[in-house]
Amino acid sequence: MPTNVYLPQWGMLMTEATIIKWLKKEGAEVSKGEPLVEVESSKVKAEIESPADGILGKIKTQEGDVVKVGAIVALVTQEGEVLEDDPKPKVENNEQRAKTSENISSGKISTSTSTFQVTPVARKLAKDLGLDLSLISGTGPRGRIIEKDVRNYSNPQEKAEKNVISGIRKVIARRMSESNEIPSVTISSKIDLTASNAFQASLLPSWRKEKMRPTFQDIIVKAVAIALKEHKIINSHFVNDEIITFEEINLGIAYATDAGLVVPVIKNADNKSIIDIAKNIRQFSKTEKTGFSAEDFNGGTFSITSLNSTVIDTFNPLLNPPQVGILGIGRTSEEVFFDSGEFKERKICSLNFTFDHRVIDGYPAARFMEFLVKVLNDPESIG
Repeated sequence: MPTNVYLPQWGMLMTEATIIKWLKKEGAEVSKGEPLVEVESSKVKAEIESPADGILGKIKTQEGDVVKVGAIVALVTQEGEVLEDDPKPKVENNEQRAKTSENISSGKISTSTSTFQVTPVARKLAKDLGLDLSLISGTGPRGRIIEKDVRNYSNPQEKAEKNVISGIRKVIARRMSESNEIPSVTISSKIDLTASNAFQASLLPSWRKEKMRPTFQDIIVKAVAIALKEHKIINSHFVNDEIITFEEINLGIAYATDAGLVVPVIKNADNKSIIDIAKNIRQFSKTEKTGFSAEDFNGGTFSITSLNSTVIDTFNPLLNPPQVGILGIGRTSEEVFFDSGEFKERKICSLNFTFDHRVIDGYPAARFMEFLVKVLNDPESIG
């Protein structure tokens, strides 16, 4: 009896994964716990291990396939065991779809069209674009293929190929669609950075031995953790019409990568010092280059995203469901204000809080923001 190799679920939000690379071939001997295949879900790469000793009897999914959690991706058999032929499961395979498009429009150059039927310019253009001339209808004299025919044929295919998205991008698109369906509201407030900047400067001497410089992000992450401790309803998930409020405060920090947005999590942020939080954030930057694990993304209860280094002042950050709140940090800018009979300058930035209106009403959301601004105006209280 063969042993099924299933696609496991690493987090409660995971529903599917993309087969990246098979590490073993059919017929290879495998040991229990030995990695068989590399998969990726929401930009998290992981390996599926063999559930038993034996032989990799059948690979049921190919590289590039997108498969659902719980799907059988392979079978492990024992020596001499014969498998009955069965059709491979239907899976969404963007790579295969793209290859099909290539076969139609860009794969192998046909040599069946004789020279007199194609102008030299059209032939060269078709070769450059990788088009099969036998599939192109000519509109020139005696049906000759001219340059315009090649260009007209290539444009629809080019557009179609651009619309093919990877399994990972599809996950991001689906999550964004889910977020957009949530009845959410964004409220914004400007904060004077004078106190925070002074606090950063006071931390600098003690942080030098760690070869680190404090940033506003380090301070605001700690301030958010303190604010969530006082406003517990915001540290919640909304799942199946139930509100689940957490004691642990695990903050997701959004990062833009080449593959898309990732949100690794700082666990128990309320119990960590600012410098420990800063070390976590710096480690995320290093891990981004080597690859995050599934554990890096698990357990988030609230998220923070920043456009502080851009030209954006205010924006509406999208929720990361099932979380019910996310804070967006706008750019730092200078503002002129009138004080004691004279004009002065100060640095400010905007805080943008998006919340799930099914769980949080406007007044509690405003109280959360009010408390957060109060903490940031007195950062010495953070400790």
